[in-house]
Amino acid sequence: MNKTIKIHFVDFWNGFDPEDNFFIKRLRLYYTVILDSKPDYLFYSHNGTENLKYNSCIKIYFSGENDVPDFNLCDYAIAFHHITFEDRYFRFPLYTLYNCFEKISGSEFNQSNSARLLNRKFCNFVVSNSKGADPIRELFFKRLNEYKKVDSGGRYLNNIGQPVLDKLEFIKNYKFTIAFENSSLSGYTTEKLIEPMAASSIPIYWGNPNVQSDFNKKSFVCVNDFENIDEAIKRIIYLDTNDEAYINMLSEKHYNSDQKSYQEWMDGYDTFIRNIIDQPIKNAKRCTDFGYAKQYKKRKYIMAKMGSVPILKYIIRKLSYLP
Repeated sequence: MNKTIKIHFVDFWNGFDPEDNFFIKRLRLYYTVILDSKPDYLFYSHNGTENLKYNSCIKIYFSGENDVPDFNLCDYAIAFHHITFEDRYFRFPLYTLYNCFEKISGSEFNQSNSARLLNRKFCNFVVSNSKGADPIRELFFKRLNEYKKVDSGGRYLNNIGQPVLDKLEFIKNYKFTIAFENSSLSGYTTEKLIEPMAASSIPIYWGNPNVQSDFNKKSFVCVNDFENIDEAIKRIIYLDTNDEAYINMLSEKHYNSDQKSYQEWMDGYDTFIRNIIDQPIKNAKRCTDFGYAKQYKKRKYIMAKMGSVPILKYIIRKLSYLP
């Protein structure tokens, strides 16, 4: 008989469905899961401060963004950094949650498609929000656009009339895809890299300076590796005008030799979560509510409450670039 557990979700993104999401689906493979506002296990993310009201339960933090988990507030964390912290942390990059990740375990290239793949439009750019992003993304788009038109299909800098409805369907019609992260931070790789891979469009990537720990750099243009933007664009022009070089890059495997398969990522995640839940709850607790930690949590809670005052909330938003 499966163990029964009570869970709750707070501070996730808009549109997050507590009844239908990755976390609850994986839990239901092993446990009888009850959604309860007084949970044994709280899953929370970075889109709010509701989590600060919970102290007695086991708190599990998830982030797909470029923030470092605060282990003073969470018992366990799931994020993208290459860090080790006893049994409290599991590296689980955001791209692993996308359906297309499972499809790119190797090269998707088929030699018989060469002519079709070469005879596509030049390059696309799909970004919906530029708030807080490194300016290099917009700068690169504008500079590459001086060579040939780059079709921008997102809400940001859109130049095709309207935002695209299906990103993968859109980018498969292009030889290249600008795939810049909003920032450059070690380990931080999102869906931006794997989506063009899944669509057989060569990514023009900028972001994670250690992206080679997961992906084969021979399969995309890594702007981080060039001295400047102009040098990166020279490489893109070479690939665009040299069919053999372009096809050679497109035929490279996407993973490096150390990259885990989709199933290995899922197995690792399940092992991490089951280690938490299979313990007695009192043994699974990792944070303390005593000593300095108590003061730290109290200050965080007070700051969150202050943020609900309109003028203070406005100031905090301006200082932190929060939406």
